[in-house]
Amino acid sequence: MRTLLHASVLLLASSAAHAVEAPLDTREIGCEPAPQADCSGADLRFANLAGKDLRGAIFRGADLSRADLRSANLVGADFTDAVARGTDFSRAYLAQSIFVRAQLTGADFEAARMSKSDFTKADLTAANLSAAWAIGCRFVGATLDAADAQETKFSTSTLQDASMRGTRIRFAVFSEVFFDGCIECPTDW
Repeated sequence: MRTLLHASVLLLASSAAHAVEAPLDTREIGCEPAPQADCSGADLRFANLAGKDLRGAIFRGADLSRADLRSANLVGADFTDAVARGTDFSRAYLAQSIFVRAQLTGADFEAARMSKSDFTKADLTAANLSAAWAIGCRFVGATLDAADAQETKFSTSTLQDASMRGTRIRFAVFSEVFFDGCIECPTDW
């Protein structure tokens, strides 16, 4: 009896270790991340998608919390209503992407190229936007409280009704930015 119990414990421990190391099983998440893929509502938490070509992919309502999207090509991707808390978008190509109402708390966009993207009503609280190219972006009603936006280029962007309480903006560029109704934005920059 004792030997059988010991063998069962070893088998269970072995199965648990194997499950942790298993590759991303796309059957369980309902999509296979690729260019133009529809991953709406998919569970992509902790997914390793670093450097992947995901141009035009649809992640509407998907959960990408803590996913690794470093250096990924996400040009024209749609993240409307997505949850991407703590997600790593650093050095990603995000031009013309849509993040409307996305939950991006603590997300890392360091040195990302996100020109002409739409962050309307997105929550970017405590996000890292340092050295990002956010030229011509829409941050209408977005929350950027306590974000790190040092050296970020916001030129020709719209921050109407946005909030930047406690946001670090050292060396950020705000030329020709629309700040109407923005809370604690550098309107005299």
